[in-house]
Amino acid sequence: SDEIKTFASDITIPASAVRPGRTYRVRCRMEDNTGRWSKWSNPVQFVAGEPAAAGILADLRITELMYHPAQSDSIADNEALEFIEIKNIGDETLDLSTVYLDKGVTFDFAGGAVKSLGPGRFVLVVKNQQAFLSHYGQALAGLVAGQYSGKLANDGETVSLVDTWNGTIAEFDYGDGSGWPLSADGGGHSLVPLDAALLDEPRGSLNYPGNWRASAYLGGSPGRDDPEPVEGVLINEFLANPSPTSDTPDDWVELHNPTNVGVNLAGWYLSDDRTDLSKWALPGGSIPAHGCAAFEIDGFGLGWNGEELLLSHLPGTAEDRIADAVEFKAQEPDVSRGRLPDGGQYWFRLAPSPGQANADPLADLVIDELMYHPIDPNEEYVELYNPLNRKIDLGGETAWRLDGAVSFDFPSDTRVAAGGRVVVVGFDPQVETSRLVAFLVSYKVASSAGVTVVGPWKGSLSNRGERVALEKQLPGDNSAEPAAWAVVDEVIYSDVAPWPAGADGDGQVLQRIAVAPDRSGNDPTNWQAAAPSPGK
Repeated sequence: SDEIKTFASDITIPASAVRPGRTYRVRCRMEDNTGRWSKWSNPVQFVAGEPAAAGILADLRITELMYHPAQSDSIADNEALEFIEIKNIGDETLDLSTVYLDKGVTFDFAGGAVKSLGPGRFVLVVKNQQAFLSHYGQALAGLVAGQYSGKLANDGETVSLVDTWNGTIAEFDYGDGSGWPLSADGGGHSLVPLDAALLDEPRGSLNYPGNWRASAYLGGSPGRDDPEPVEGVLINEFLANPSPTSDTPDDWVELHNPTNVGVNLAGWYLSDDRTDLSKWALPGGSIPAHGCAAFEIDGFGLGWNGEELLLSHLPGTAEDRIADAVEFKAQEPDVSRGRLPDGGQYWFRLAPSPGQANADPLADLVIDELMYHPIDPNEEYVELYNPLNRKIDLGGETAWRLDGAVSFDFPSDTRVAAGGRVVVVGFDPQVETSRLVAFLVSYKVASSAGVTVVGPWKGSLSNRGERVALEKQLPGDNSAEPAAWAVVDEVIYSDVAPWPAGADGDGQVLQRIAVAPDRSGNDPTNWQAAAPSPGK
């Protein structure tokens, strides 16, 4: 430890320094008034018990994060409206005097205005207290512990909530990429953890973007429980790249009403810009219960090479909200993107069906296995599987690549036979032949099996989770326009629930359960921890 300047007959050891049930030995030495140190004492042995203030770890939780506020008419600097909300979800008052925020922003509750937190109560730490209270109201003044140092980066960073004696309460890296709620990234909403993720915050649950949602309404809900999101109209399908011979030569968007009552479209808007939500007002009328309606976009055009699409309900009340938002990469000609089933959680490549029930998804190459946390870090791999009854050429007129955590451009001669597989690794199997042999031996794959192994990729598969996408290249409209990439399959995996824990360093692989085209790679229930079988 550091030198203890004040004598105390009892010494408290921080829980973060030991593990319950483990045996430890402690020695000490003393400094006299001349500055001379004694010899080390004989060791004192003890078995660490449960932390004395375990309630902090069990009950203190981050419950809201406003990291990229929207521009506001009430304040010139929108960043001044950032805030972090913390709640005591337990039934005992918690002492906050040893709690602090670290990493991206810093704040010590010992010097703050709120030093304890009753059961079910909230505390706020803000970027700019004056601006925050001016915007949200003076009624929240008693909940504000103070201002943190630094700022919450708009493109994501680390937030850490720590207790001096009990260690890390929650630490996570939020982001603004694929999988994170788009409407919280400058659209006006905040980030809110799902209820199912709260208890596991000390175990890293908030690193997974699927464990967050956008706040129910614009501005978030600082100092109170966020309302449950409104069930209502959703973006159900859209086409941004119609061919000249298409039945619908203009861009279009289909909306779906999953509720049991009709929805009047007054006050509803579409936009391709989160800073201008009312860009295109939907025409009058309504969408019947469980019905669909498609609209050709004449107020703006969707970029075929990728952009964002937002649906907002803006009645001019406290319940203004972005009802749905999607960010997409390039679209292939006459291939729409839509939910399955209608109004479902996941997106698929579809044959267009505006105003009708969404068609069956298009079958293609899929990501089949992810060895993201092997026992030997040199043995990571991604396996692709071809479920079609024909070969797929990954390097012909259309180039293919892996993108995200790892990046790899497939060689021009790469082909995947019908029902076949290809394994991508972080080394060059053509040059590093000894590593290839070791890789095959480790996974009990005979060299005579003819497994196709390609590499090397750039990057690595994060042990905590990340995005891996299989993409194919689309040519630009002209030689001056850069090529774009369409997502064929995508997996945003994690090492926390609801993803299977067995693939996180125990020698098992993350394996897809069903390769049917209507089972999304982003659906954690479609993955299991299994014995690795690269190429088989």
